[in-house]
Amino acid sequence: MNNIDYQHSIPESFQSRLIHMAMGLFGMKKKTERKMISNGFAKEPAKIPDSLRKHFNIQEAEPDTHKIWTISPVDGKSDLIILYFHGGAYMSNLRKEHWSLIEKLIIKTGAAIVVPDYPLAPEAGCKEAYDFIEELFTGLITVYPAKRIIFMGDSAGGGLALGFTQQLRDQNKKQPDQIIIFSPWLDVTMCNPDLESLYKKDNLLSIAGLKNAGQKYAGNLDLKDFRVSPIYGNLTGLCRISVFTGTRDILNADAKELKRLMRDQNSNFNYFEYPGMFHDWMIITSLKESHDVINKVDKLVNDYE
Repeated sequence: MNNIDYQHSIPESFQSRLIHMAMGLFGMKKKTERKMISNGFAKEPAKIPDSLRKHFNIQEAEPDTHKIWTISPVDGKSDLIILYFHGGAYMSNLRKEHWSLIEKLIIKTGAAIVVPDYPLAPEAGCKEAYDFIEELFTGLITVYPAKRIIFMGDSAGGGLALGFTQQLRDQNKKQPDQIIIFSPWLDVTMCNPDLESLYKKDNLLSIAGLKNAGQKYAGNLDLKDFRVSPIYGNLTGLCRISVFTGTRDILNADAKELKRLMRDQNSNFNYFEYPGMFHDWMIITSLKESHDVINKVDKLVNDYE
């Protein structure tokens, strides 16, 4: 499945409209902004649900102070590994919704999923996160040289997946077989001129909050360093990239810009846009739209026509 430009034609579900409306009524944008400024996010990962422990094999490693979970089907027959980078503005750890998405992805794709608790800002920055991921990925390709490895991530995790792949390309190292990113955060400068119009539609994210979080994550790196904001990097010579985005997400502006840049550079790129959907809706797995995304991801990773 190459060079897909998909526009979801089914109107957003009642449940998704209700969730987005509730975000506005309960002032989620201001609450999220305050957390980004005050470092008020949870730093410990949400507990792995019993359903995952009951139905799948779970291995837990802790090479330093950060855990790495490998969750796989009981039969363990798949040749596919998904390395999943969770979102949270580089400041918040895994939420229960992430575990729900991971569970649904394993059931649908049959893949084993490796989930790192990578270092978070402001206690750590981009360099520390990259060092941690580099060691993890090097270990994966050493232990599983014959398996396909896919990078996947939501929000900030999507930016981390794309930026780290650019670094691998620049270092002439093995890349993942493909990248799949959900509502990715691609530019921490938040300078896209289309952000202002999207700001009014987004009931979850604010420009000021994201700018603050991005500066904390960057540390002493330039905000336009590709490791911090991968949209400013060289996008040629990368593996296939698939992006899922919604039009009520302030980060939709940079997803569209990434599509334009990738087209200009004749890159292997798929774009899936869902009108009316809010930031990171994919991790709410009860939504009809999330089911659609998971079905499309299955086709992408298992190369169904």
